[in-house]
Amino acid sequence: MAETKLFKYLGSLFNSEVTCDKEVKSRLAIARQRIWKSRTISTGLKARLIKALVWPIVTYGSEAWTLNKELEGNIGAFEMQCYRRCMRISYTEHVMNDEVLQRVRQNRALTGQVKSRKLKYFEVLCIRA
Repeated sequence: MAETKLFKYLGSLFNSEVTCDKEVKSRLAIARQRIWKSRTISTGLKARLIKALVWPIVTYGSEAWTLNKELEGNIGAFEMQCYRRCMRISYTEHVMNDEVLQRVRQNRALTGQVKSRKLKYFEVLCIRA
């Protein structure tokens, strides 16, 4: 009988090492495809649409993720990339992340949202036990 190293089940990736690196990176890659560059939509609306349409794709199944510093960095970088794209700010312009957040009138929240979902899921498991 052959052993499977990696498989997809209900939209989530599972591997034999029981790590979630590939799952997180897969979610970020899927969500990157959803970012648009329309000039007719205001920046504020784009930021709200990113939170409503893109972040659920990224955070699907995040309750089961085991986060480490690298994955937290990937999630944070993805969030800033979303805001930079919605503002049409190139990395060659050397605009600091704090200034990007001021322009978009947002705070960093995606990593916190993932951690919050993990805690809520853990609370539900503890209550059921």
